[in-house]
Amino acid sequence: MVALSQHEYQLFQRYIAEKCGIALDDSKAYLVESRLAKLLIDAKCESFSDLYWLLENNSDANIETRVIDAITTNETYWFRDPGSWQVVTNIWLPQQLAAIRARPGEKIRVWSAAASTGQEIYSLIILISEYLKNNQITDLSLDDFDFLATDISSNVLTIARRGHYDPITIMRGLNAELREAYFNHEGGAWVLRDDYRKRVRFEQFNLQNSFLFLGKFDLVFCRNVLIYFTEALRRDIFKKAAQVLKPEAFLIIGAAEIYYPMDDYFEKKITSDGTYFTVKEAAK
Repeated sequence: MVALSQHEYQLFQRYIAEKCGIALDDSKAYLVESRLAKLLIDAKCESFSDLYWLLENNSDANIETRVIDAITTNETYWFRDPGSWQVVTNIWLPQQLAAIRARPGEKIRVWSAAASTGQEIYSLIILISEYLKNNQITDLSLDDFDFLATDISSNVLTIARRGHYDPITIMRGLNAELREAYFNHEGGAWVLRDDYRKRVRFEQFNLQNSFLFLGKFDLVFCRNVLIYFTEALRRDIFKKAAQVLKPEAFLIIGAAEIYYPMDDYFEKKITSDGTYFTVKEAAK
């Protein structure tokens, strides 16, 4: 295996921070070396310097895509972080259903901003569907919602769009009752039923870009991704999220991320269910 020199690692550190906003400290050289090793072989490069040259000279767009796919962390599972889902079930969803009845024809818009392989946005669809059924709500349905899911990695979005999950992945956080109700067992995979899968619009999106063209949202999940970013990018994302959230909307971030400074834009709401954020009046 070709070794990654300190100088080469510094080149990739800067490149990855520029392209993805991911801040890799000096202890992560092994991660870059191991995750890019196969790409190095496939690109017929004799060193990581050669690979970096291909990236800098835009010799092959596929190389950049594969580097981003290799470096981004895509750990996810069904109904991850129970507190987030308790907030949605017990606070956000009742408020939104009441509001949508007051403005018929307008949809409740949701954005999963780091969608990975789809478990987060599909968990939300399952949760809403179960809530409507369990509370015998018949005047509203999933048709009253608009679901957007984005990620910087084209590879994970391909998996998410298909909605096919292997036996181990399907078990991580999803109980048997919900699995049987929302998925079909096809061969060795569990496949989300089309009526739910096709409700989500998946798009490749870099969180370093402007959010404004995405429109306004009633709920934004941006969980377990901010921990990888530079402090400057986190501040920028909070500012941009405030611009696209409606007045009564919720921002939900990861349990390890709720202590980041964001007071310029958001009010922190700490409840017995969990923590969420709403946009400050001055930031709207």
